[in-house]
Amino acid sequence: MIHSYHAGYVLDASVVVKWFARQPERDRAVAVACRSAYISGRFRIAVPVLCLIEVANALRYSPRAREADVAEAIDALNILAFEVAPTDSELLKKANAIAWGYGVTVYDALYVALAEARGYPLITADDALRKRMHGHSIVLALRDMDFQQMPGG
Repeated sequence: MIHSYHAGYVLDASVVVKWFARQPERDRAVAVACRSAYISGRFRIAVPVLCLIEVANALRYSPRAREADVAEAIDALNILAFEVAPTDSELLKKANAIAWGYGVTVYDALYVALAEARGYPLITADDALRKRMHGHSIVLALRDMDFQQMPGG
């Protein structure tokens, strides 16, 4: 478990989609605890605008999904009001360099680039991304987080 906490985190779509999935998801309880800790004011959350698109698309193609479910998730994300960062040319250049350096997609590298730019760790449930980003201490596994023990709130 990770017991060092930060003022903010970047979350990737693999974490956020767990909040809305209608089928069992590994580490869903940890993802929901993350959302609860955010709502209680324990830290900030930043995501690239791409995250909203990826979450909507993942939910669209998830088992038992309905159009209304995706619409409700979009509304909920709007209400949560975390920082949605635009993808400007500097962030995209940084993502490009990360993508080439670590052999990941530019999509995944965009989350890492935003984490670097904000000085926040990136939390992901994507094991393949974590493995490819090995050696980059800014990328944390969702399953290693313990938001219930987080101070404050």
